[in-house]
Amino acid sequence: MSEALATGLVAFREAFEAILLSTIIIMLLKKMGEHGKIKIVYTTAILSVVLGVALGAGIYTIFRGFPEKELVEAGMSYLAAMVIGTVIVWGVRHGPKIKGEIEAKLASSLSAKAVAVVTFIFVFREVFETVLITAPFLVSNPSSNILGVSGGTLGALALGVAVYWLGMRINLRTFFLGTSILLAFVASGLVGYGTHELLEWFEEEGIKLGVLGKKIQLLNVGENSLLHPKNAIGGLLSVMVGYYHYMEIARIILQGSTLLLLLAYIIAAYKPFGKF
Repeated sequence: MSEALATGLVAFREAFEAILLSTIIIMLLKKMGEHGKIKIVYTTAILSVVLGVALGAGIYTIFRGFPEKELVEAGMSYLAAMVIGTVIVWGVRHGPKIKGEIEAKLASSLSAKAVAVVTFIFVFREVFETVLITAPFLVSNPSSNILGVSGGTLGALALGVAVYWLGMRINLRTFFLGTSILLAFVASGLVGYGTHELLEWFEEEGIKLGVLGKKIQLLNVGENSLLHPKNAIGGLLSVMVGYYHYMEIARIILQGSTLLLLLAYIIAAYKPFGKF
């Protein structure tokens, strides 16, 4: 269930971005009097989602077939962490001013093809990012994480309806700041998990890593403690922030460095705007 919360967060962020971008395009078309092209946005957005889901199913099938479980999960975790990093950078740089950027793209051409291309680029990118980020979770626990992705997507749809139909206003800078911080923890946790799996593979292959493979007890918690990674609170923290009560030194270094670098980038980017 804790993994489902993490995948739900990712799906919520990505799905809401896709819905928000589609909504902005529709509102701009209405403002420009191009009501006849709104159907193109809906059709293209649906097509983007279908293609993304098909791509996700293909990736899932391919990776499930690899015999080296630890290597597969390590590689997918590192890839997902890198994708989250690009999501954070994009959100920080473009998120708050995305309306102006879309308006500029459509201003150059309002042909049906241009509307379809702009919609496809924005929506499919979000779907593709969701596929790559949630892939490690889906491979390890498909049913629970499909539930998480579905829940996050439905939550994004609900918020999207509130924004579009009810006229609810949302501060884009605050939205991207808050979700970027949460995603920084998820990304660092994925790096930590991937490192752990990679170290296990090294151990199985008889490769000695010396001090880097040594485990350090960070918290003295028993299996009955709520803070144990197999229980409620510990399980949630392990997925959301990469928490574990004992870790290999290599994992501590890589996971900690990833978190510090991403948070430093986010804080530095938002500090001039008075958010910190």
